[in-house]
Amino acid sequence: MTSEPHTRFPRLYLHLFATAACVLPVASYVLATFGWRPGDIGVATAIAAIAGTLSSPAWGWLDDRTTWAPRAAVLCAAVACVAAALTLGRTTHAVTWAALALFGVADGPLDALLTTRVLASGFHGSRLGRVRAFGSLGWVVGLGLAATVLYLWPDHAEWVWGVAALTAVTAPRSWGDRGTAGHDDRAGRPSDGRTPLPIAAVLRVLAVTFPTSMAMSTLVQFTAGWAHSELSAGPFLALAPIALSAALELPVFPWVDRLVRTRPPLIAAVLAGPPLALATGLLALFPSSVTMMAIQPLIAVSFALLFVGQSRMLALAVPADRQASAQTLGAALSGGVGGLLAGVVGGHLADTAGYDALFASLVLVALAGTTVGMVALYRARRQRDAEPDDAARTAPEQGSGRTRV
Repeated sequence: MTSEPHTRFPRLYLHLFATAACVLPVASYVLATFGWRPGDIGVATAIAAIAGTLSSPAWGWLDDRTTWAPRAAVLCAAVACVAAALTLGRTTHAVTWAALALFGVADGPLDALLTTRVLASGFHGSRLGRVRAFGSLGWVVGLGLAATVLYLWPDHAEWVWGVAALTAVTAPRSWGDRGTAGHDDRAGRPSDGRTPLPIAAVLRVLAVTFPTSMAMSTLVQFTAGWAHSELSAGPFLALAPIALSAALELPVFPWVDRLVRTRPPLIAAVLAGPPLALATGLLALFPSSVTMMAIQPLIAVSFALLFVGQSRMLALAVPADRQASAQTLGAALSGGVGGLLAGVVGGHLADTAGYDALFASLVLVALAGTTVGMVALYRARRQRDAEPDDAARTAPEQGSGRTRV
């Protein structure tokens, strides 16, 4: 039996983000309890990230041609969680690395595939942010489940990945119809009959969103480490900002939906930069646990604007038969490649110049995306203003029966 259509997508977001929260944020903690060295832990997290980045466009290409790709990805994620739990501490590191790589392959595209299906939904198509808020709720639930397992069974930290498998397999099996993907009331252009990867269209969108996405990835990756090393924060305080920001996204997403209902999604993407720039600037100037918690509303607003803005810009940029390819490729480049660059460049900057310099640099990165977006808005406005003149020049001349070119 499939879930009722109106609750299908909220439940999918809730279950699948809970699964991700039980694996990705706590992987370093779980591996450390088994005596893994930091270098080996870094390889494990990097392998999962790289696998998800490389595989996401392939899943999108497959979803544009089949009906079973999302269900296969969820099943692979559950199998990977079980494999990681069973092999950790019992075999070589390479086997666990392989299990985490499989999880990255399966989990990497799920958010983008869900976005594609939501935009194709007649009921939820104009409520992307409101539905995506259930993903934020799932993230909070997953972190809570993980913390509970780690607290109750500290000698069996790998059991948290068994919980991740359970949340995955209990998600709704039906993902809805993909026949009209991308065609909500505003999204998607007519199909041109071809289905290659829409690289050029995606890159035009990411020219605006990539800087903000990279700054966001850097902040998320290094906040916990900064809090632990600079503020001597324990695990609960170090992870608390992640859960708080996700919880604050719940009321923000519906507001962003209302914004893009009457404004171009490019405006949402442009507005995502300033709150993040302000948050990182405050963290650089006033580093403390109080500041770390106080800036989370700004981060929640920035993320909601960025997610909805980028998703809808991608939906408007490509035909219906390339919606999944566009969303997964965009997520792979902005989140995957951006996250890898954030880890490498951000880690080097923090080592050489300190965390204060790292956070200060993120102010410039976030504002760079805003600047590019403002230029794009200005050009779009000029183009709209020029359209009446173009129409007048090409209108038929009075009494001539000919069209002026």
